[in-house]
Amino acid sequence: MRQALRTGQPVPEHILNAPELQLGLQLYFQAFLDLDGERLSPTSPIPWTSIRSYAEAYQLDQSQTSDLFYLIKRIDSAHLKRMHEKTKPT
Repeated sequence: MRQALRTGQPVPEHILNAPELQLGLQLYFQAFLDLDGERLSPTSPIPWTSIRSYAEAYQLDQSQTSDLFYLIKRIDSAHLKRMHEKTKPT
């Protein structure tokens, strides 16, 4: 966004209309971004062991760990579905 503003170009629509995360959900979104590189292949889900290791490394409590597994799996599923649809021949 800053570059668009510096160069006088319009800000892309997906940035202007990006959703805001509710308070407390940044932890889980950042975890998804951090864990995205743990895939065995670009089309495989984030491994369970990687999520567990992340929870241990950040010393998440039981409730946070449960939420982490649930949210990462949901976000990851939506991400993989979107990636599959992007690569589907039209």
